[in-house]
Amino acid sequence: MTSNPGKAPIVIVGAGRSGTKLLRGILVSHPDTVCFPREINYIWRYGNAGYPTDELLLEHARPTVVRYIRNRIASLSLRNGGARVVEKTCANSLRVDFCHRVVPDAFFIHLVRDGRAVAESARRRWQAGPELGYLLEKARWVPPSDVPYYALRYLRHQVGRLRSAERAQSSWGPRFTGLDSLVENLTLIEVCGLQWRACVQAADAALRRLPSSQCITVRYEDLVADPMPVVRELLDRAGLAFVAECGTYVHSQVQGGNLSKWRERLSQEELRLLLPHISSELGVHGYEI
Repeated sequence: MTSNPGKAPIVIVGAGRSGTKLLRGILVSHPDTVCFPREINYIWRYGNAGYPTDELLLEHARPTVVRYIRNRIASLSLRNGGARVVEKTCANSLRVDFCHRVVPDAFFIHLVRDGRAVAESARRRWQAGPELGYLLEKARWVPPSDVPYYALRYLRHQVGRLRSAERAQSSWGPRFTGLDSLVENLTLIEVCGLQWRACVQAADAALRRLPSSQCITVRYEDLVADPMPVVRELLDRAGLAFVAECGTYVHSQVQGGNLSKWRERLSQEELRLLLPHISSELGVHGYEI
């Protein structure tokens, strides 16, 4: 896409939406960067809209697909004076290899958050009702040829509420192999935990295949507990100088007060169901169980 590392896209991957959104805000506070206002899963899935999961493979990166995605990213940059594009789409956690094929010079940041917190938050999103403004904003990024497909898929997912004991839509967030079967057979909190695990495992495995100069993994808890050293390292690794605007944003927006909210919102029974699915991955990333 570009041979200039200073202009290469920065791709944030991670299963927790609030955490990755915060990190995107920090990076975009830099005057040399710009971002899409919403996740652009529709753009990443161009030409592959009908594929049943978000686990796009290298063979899905056909020339027409690569050209379309690169053009959309480049167009955003050009409209903003050549600014470096920061992109955050949670589903990219499941297809880092594909993303790397599309934008081979991109710098990847994997933001990991405690799976218990992510599962609890995700469950609320599965159960949340439609938000018209949010839907209309996201619809701006749907390739015109894919509009009918996504409209019908959205309706199917909403209809799923009618037969859900937990009043949840039939699918939300990153789609991985076997998700629909899990929705039919497990509680929603278990599904959300397995969704987190699938994203973390896939991202970890793919990032190990990339040059260390093109990726970094950071824990959300470390970011909010002591943000300035983490932010300085992230900017340095991504090839961005630390500037006052970033420091101001961090001081005003980064707060660690809700790190343990999941303890209040998850019952002991829910934790009993959830932990067997995610305890191994929690341990890998240094979380106490």
